[in-house]
Formats: sequence, structure tokens, C-alpha cells
Amino acid sequence: MSEVAPPATQILAYIPVIHAGYEQLLRRHPEAGELLLIGRDFASLFPPLAKEIRALEPSAVVGYLQSAFPALPVRVIQPDDLPGAIKAATLLVPDEQLLRDIVQTWRLDIEGRAVVYDQTFLRWDRKWSLAERPADYQGAITAEALARQVIGLCELAGGRSSDWWRQVGAAVTRDGQLLEVAHNQHRPTEYSPYLDGDPRNEFHRGVRPDLSTAIHAEAELIARFARTGRPTAGADIYVSALPCPTCSRLIASAGFRRCYFRGSYAMLDGPRVLAAAGVELIWVDTGSGPGPDSDQTGPAAEPHP
Repeated sequence: MSEVAPPATQILAYIPVIHAGYEQLLRRHPEAGELLLIGRDFASLFPPLAKEIRALEPSAVVGYLQSAFPALPVRVIQPDDLPGAIKAATLLVPDEQLLRDIVQTWRLDIEGRAVVYDQTFLRWDRKWSLAERPADYQGAITAEALARQVIGLCELAGGRSSDWWRQVGAAVTRDGQLLEVAHNQHRPTEYSPYLDGDPRNEFHRGVRPDLSTAIHAEAELIARFARTGRPTAGADIYVSALPCPTCSRLIASAGFRRCYFRGSYAMLDGPRVLAAAGVELIWVDTGSGPGPDSDQTGPAAEPHP
């Protein structure tokens, strides 16, 4: 009998609980031919796993996943199964320290295999808990390249948010230099909407934005500048989505010169607030999708030097 060809892509993941984040991860990667789940024996090598009191038995997780993704083969692997269980040319893993350590320890990133880290907030680990991940961008670039580059960083930062409903990233630049990047966060911790629920769930987008445990990315940036005594007047702010009315008022009061944005927003007061304060609103054309609706923002402007 001929051997069955290995899948072109495998996913290696630690899935302690069933929640929407893992489902989204799998739906984003329909090309995966097999999902490998981290088994209980890894806790002997990675003690934090033994403290995960929420964790289901991996066999139970397999049962749930097989019912939700019947076409995706799923199996549990233990340390002794590595590296032999990895046969695909592309290995996809969530971007968290546990998986990075496993890839490094078992040398899963061998020549000829691509290891792809999907940056998504699936669970806390030491790196996520401690690292502020300050963004640093160097180099002389053209105005258009700067706008595209910074908006790209904003979109990446938004992916770090634990708010699955609306993940937004923002950045501040001055004279072509990147100063700060932030994403919308929850207080007192990123756990808040999952421990106690989010009051935003009961309201449509744009209605009662004050009822939330979240601080928007733009507000987080402005707070950082205020805390460290740095001026925002005359700087530029970039946001991966059109700012909401509340954040638009903060941007106006902080004295930003220009506001670059990419995505749209359901509440239209933001552009009027910014225009009244003399803040130039600029849509960034990244070439990756349609522009903003004409009745929301008007014609898209070219990035300025």
C-alpha cells in the first residue's frame, strides 16, 4: 500500500478551553490539513500548564473540535511524539511563548519548513503579561510609505487586543518618527470581558460607549503622553479604524495635527468633531481593499509629507 501524503500545513496549538478565539484561528486557516493539540504530559516540562485550572481534558477538546470542524483531523500529541508528528512543509502556531519554546526545543523550524506564527490574543502567558512591546521604527521614508507602514503597525497592534468585537490599533508620529503604538485594552485587566462579561454586549455599536471596561487605543495613547509629560500638539495620530466621537474629541483637545485612518466606523460625529478643531482627516489607501464610503468621510486624501 502506498503511504498517505502528509498535509501541506499543520497547526500546533495549546487549547485549554473552547472559546471564540480558537474557533476564529481555525476558520482563518482552512488550508490546514491537521491540528495537533498539546497534551497533558507537556506540563512536566512547562509547569505553568499544570496551573491552568480551566483546562479541559485534551480528549474532550478533540471531541468539541471534531463536531465543529468535521473535515479537520485532530489529535493529541505528547512530548515523545515530537518532532516526528510534524511532517508538513508549513507549521502554523499561535504566537505565544509556550509554542515558541516548543518550536525551539524540538527544532521544529528545520530547513525546508516554514513556521508561521499567527499573532492573536488567545490566552495569557509570561511574555504577554510582562512585555509592553514598544514599537520602534527607524529610517527615512517617503510620506506615502510612512502612512502605509504606520497603518500596518496599527493593524498588527489591534490584533493584540483581547476585544474580539472590535480590535483597534493606534500610533503617534512626529516629524516622520514613530513615538508610540497601542491597542484597545480592558481595565483592570484584559481578562475583564471574559471574567465578568462586557456591558457593551447589550448595546449597538456607538450607543452608550461609556458603558465599557475598555479604553480605546487612541485614549490609551493620549494617556501615555500625559503620564510622561510629552506633548501631542502638532503630532500625527494613526488609527486602524475611524475614531469614535469620544476619541475624536480627545484627539481634537490633544492638539493633533492630522489623523490618518483606515477602517470605517458606524458613528459619524468623529469627522465633524475633528474638522471643527482643524484636525485633518486622512484615509490611508493600502491597496488591500475598498475605500471608505463617500457618505462617511468624503473623498480620500493623499498622505501628506
